[in-house]
Amino acid sequence: MDTHLSQLYDTNHVPSDTEILEIEHLLAPHSTQLLQLEKDLKEAEAKVARLKKEREDVLRVMKPLKALASLIRRFPREIMELIFTHSTPIGSPLSICHAPLVLLRVCRSWREIALTTPQLWKSVNPSLPPHLFPVSGTSHKLKIQQRVASFVEQIDRWLKRSESCPLSVTLRGSPFSGPTVSRIASSLVDHSSRWESVDLDVSLWPGLPLIGIHPDSLPALQHLRLSSSSFAPPFEGQNSAVIDSGIFSAAHLKTLHIQVSHSFRLYLTMPIKWANLTRLSLEGPHPDPPYYPPYQSAPEQLTAPEMLPILNHCRNLRILSLTLRPSLSQLPAEAGNQITVPNLEALNITGCRFQIHFFLRSVDTPSIREVQCQPSSSAPSAFPLLAPSLGALTALKPADPLTSFLQRYGHQMEVLLVSTLSVSKEDFGLWLECTPVLKQLTLGNLTIFGPPYPMPVYMEGPEEWTLDDSYIKMLTPEQNQPYLCPNLKIFRCALKSRVSGDAVLAFLRARTSLTESHSRIEEVSMHELPYDFPFGGKAHREDGRLKQIREAGVRLSFKKTFYYQLDPVVSTFEPVITPGYSAGFRFV
Repeated sequence: MDTHLSQLYDTNHVPSDTEILEIEHLLAPHSTQLLQLEKDLKEAEAKVARLKKEREDVLRVMKPLKALASLIRRFPREIMELIFTHSTPIGSPLSICHAPLVLLRVCRSWREIALTTPQLWKSVNPSLPPHLFPVSGTSHKLKIQQRVASFVEQIDRWLKRSESCPLSVTLRGSPFSGPTVSRIASSLVDHSSRWESVDLDVSLWPGLPLIGIHPDSLPALQHLRLSSSSFAPPFEGQNSAVIDSGIFSAAHLKTLHIQVSHSFRLYLTMPIKWANLTRLSLEGPHPDPPYYPPYQSAPEQLTAPEMLPILNHCRNLRILSLTLRPSLSQLPAEAGNQITVPNLEALNITGCRFQIHFFLRSVDTPSIREVQCQPSSSAPSAFPLLAPSLGALTALKPADPLTSFLQRYGHQMEVLLVSTLSVSKEDFGLWLECTPVLKQLTLGNLTIFGPPYPMPVYMEGPEEWTLDDSYIKMLTPEQNQPYLCPNLKIFRCALKSRVSGDAVLAFLRARTSLTESHSRIEEVSMHELPYDFPFGGKAHREDGRLKQIREAGVRLSFKKTFYYQLDPVVSTFEPVITPGYSAGFRFV
């Protein structure tokens, strides 16, 4: 309301008596209106409160009726058992926050189903919680003993609930948990006839009652993984007992995965039935160079010449993963008689590129369809003590080992992963020409598609491989022209790149517009992209240029180098969960 008093608003003016009377006159109707509004608000609030109470009363009546008519109550028990079984996390340690234990606390019906479904309890991973580790002090010691007893009882109940199901056993722990792990292992040994898969931390073996186990008590054992959480030698003074362990000579053992820090060659003398194996993974330790230089640890590590006689016995091997470390022993200049592995389909080979070169020259793999090659530099300048053992191999280019192998078997290769230091465009083009049926191409060290990189990469010698537009153009079909890798379905790259958005768009459009639907691209994942790359993170999801690509069903993942990201995450790239067309090298 405009009055002559408006000009006095927001000033320090002191009103006169006449002005006070005028102000009171102006306020009178508003005061009356305000009183009426407050009265109306109280009535409305009372009505809202009454309606809320009535709603709560109605919901209280409806809730049990809706629960009674819920769909999940009508699920057959068999469906509920399947849902519960699929909700159990794979490889997860025992926890009341995860299935199956969490299912016991939902309702009486779920508890009854969970307790009487043996498949829920067939995976046993009794990783020790920190509160069970020994501590000093008499009062603390008594509490720990009580908690340990309760924990062991829980494991016994878990095993009893699994009834006659084959067991998947994971036994790990810290160096301070040996006695407790030993007690748990004693309970597990009583059920050894049901062991189907065993994952053991061998650094705990001195305290475990597993060494004297007889192979006849392991009729169901098919998968065995041995690793070490400690760099300390696990078999001090017990070598003969370990070699005689029946766990290595189980009659139906098909998968063997060894990853330890010491006594690596000791395992190769164990009574393993190599002819029965279909999956074999021999990985070395993960030492840091200042503590375990390659030339110092080489006498304890596996080399290519030592691996070949083993493969000669692996007639049924389908999947092989190897770590070959540098060695002081002289590598032969020429490969001898080739070892044939007739059924080998997938090979993951990592480590010294000279050892890799010798190995690939020495094996015949007529059924191979997948290769993952991750060589390190192993340059003589990095390891001076190794130079005498390399001889003429010092002139070997980083791409040579894989190139010669693909020239022999590339015509049948469907999956190729390459993580190397330097590859020329000529060598890269030759790889593509040698692999006409390639379905999946991965460039860079994407460890999620295979075992973790077992040794540090010494960046001496060639510079790191950088992907640019010329490499992408090799994979881009041109209209009415023959092109490389016509069956390519998945392209993944974690190399530092200098690619442009235009080159990637041209590649995507060409690969999605192919007339043959069976040849169209299904997934493109590119990480370690440059700062000025137009796609990356959440931005590309709204980018109109990619709309047609997404609508064609292509899975896209673009991510810039870690230090370029506006919202950095822990990992440098988003992991791709599915192995795609890869056989997969993870432990079963």
